[in-house]
Parts: sequence; structure tokens; C-alpha cells
Amino acid sequence: MAQKILDIAHISFLDMINVILGQNGAASAKGVLIRNALNAANMVASTHFDTVEEYLASIPEMSNPIARVEGVSFHVKDGIFGLKSCPFAPSIKDYLEVFNRLPEGFQQITSEFNKPTLISNKLRIGEGAGVSPFCAVHQSIRSALGKKIEIAGRPLKIYQLGCKSSDGRLGLAIRWIEEAGVDQGIVMDILETHMCCYLIEHPGFNA
Repeated sequence: MAQKILDIAHISFLDMINVILGQNGAASAKGVLIRNALNAANMVASTHFDTVEEYLASIPEMSNPIARVEGVSFHVKDGIFGLKSCPFAPSIKDYLEVFNRLPEGFQQITSEFNKPTLISNKLRIGEGAGVSPFCAVHQSIRSALGKKIEIAGRPLKIYQLGCKSSDGRLGLAIRWIEEAGVDQGIVMDILETHMCCYLIEHPGFNA
């Protein structure tokens, strides 16, 4: 059987994170990942939908910025979404095929990402919901893109509620779960079959 071609961009990206970690430490590496995500979000054009139904229809069509970044998410209820596959899974897989394991220091970046900061407060990310350094990229860009998507003239406000690592470990953002008024049990149920759970807060989801 022919071997799959490894994506060198995936391998280089993870190795770049490891280099920054080794040279400047976990906090700096986390900062670089978040800044890069926010810079990417800033280059995306604003998108407008008249109704929640239009927004939901745009997800399988991959015609809204969040779906184009993370793939197809599933609306469970009341603005709560589950994402079955992590968009960084292919990068991790390619890296592991070459190096057999992720750098040990990656956990340090994850721990830094979960610490309360001004940017995590602003974007409602981390706070326990990070399970890998890639969460710093994914959660940041999703929340930033939410500000550039309007439904009925109102931008989306996104809360990261929880994530699941590739080995099944759950990361719950208790602060954001409580602040958003979401039942923690619902988040845990969603993470049984999904890798990521977040809330889009918008009146249209509760109309």
C-alpha cells in the first residue's frame, strides 16, 4: 500500500512552536500563537446574516468564516455547538508519524493558555478549556471571527466551554460555563462525541 505524503507545513508548524518554546519560554510561545490567530482574523472580511437560520445554513456550505477555519460544527441547542474533529488533528498526526510524540514542553504552553489573562477575558477562551497549544490558535481565531460576523446587525459573542484531547481528557472552562449560564452536564455530554464545545450568544438562538 502506498504511503500517504506527509504535509511538511504541518511538521514545520509544530516544530516552529517547539523552537519558540525552547528559545523564549511557554508564555512567549502562547503569545505568538494567539497574536498570529488574531492577525489572521483581522484580515477576514466581515460577514452578515439576516437570521440565525441563514447562519446555520452557511455552516455545511462552509460559507462563513468560522466554518472555513474549523469545518462543520453541529448546533445542539440554544446556541451551543459541538465540533467533532479538531482542525489541527492532521498536523498532529503528521508530526507524530515523524517524531513519534509531541514535544514535552507543549503541556507548558497549554498551562499558560489556561491562565486568566486580559486577552482570555476579552475573548472568553482558555480558563481550563485548553487541552493543547493548538487550542490557543483555534479558540482565539474563532472568538475573534465571531466579532466580524453579524446576525441581524448584532455581532456574535462566543464562549469556549470545553475541549477534549486526543487521549480523551476533558478540559472544561468552568468560569465561562457558569458565566454563560450553560449546564455543565450538557457540555460533558457533547464532549463524549465531539472534540470541542462552544456557545454563540445571540438573541436569535433563544427566540
